[in-house]
Amino acid sequence: APAAFRGYFDFDSTMLKAQEIPELDVFAEYMNEVKDSRISIVGHTDSMGPEAYNQKLSEKRANMVKEYLEGKGISADRMDVSGKGETSPAVANDSRANRALNRRVEVEIIK
Repeated sequence: APAAFRGYFDFDSTMLKAQEIPELDVFAEYMNEVKDSRISIVGHTDSMGPEAYNQKLSEKRANMVKEYLEGKGISADRMDVSGKGETSPAVANDSRANRALNRRVEVEIIK
C-alpha cells in the first residue's frame, strides 16, 4: 500500500500543485487494485484569514482531491472527506514557509 499522501496548495487555492499529482495517482492505482480499500481525505489551511472561511476552504481542498480520485474511477463511498480548517496545523503558523506547510490535504488508507 502507498504511504500517506500529503499534498500542498498555494495561498487561498483549491488546486493541488501539479508536481504532486503523480503521487496521488499511486493512491488511485492502489484503490483500483484493492477494491475494498477506503481512504480518509482531510483538508487543512494556514491561519491567515477568518476561521469560518478557512473551514470552508479546507473542505473544498479535500473535495478537490476526492473529485480527482473519482475521475480515476474511485467511487465516492470509499472516501471519507472532511476539513479541519486552521485547527490542526502541522507546524506553527509563524513564517511564510511554515504557513505553506499547513496548506495541505492529507490522504490515508483506513481499510
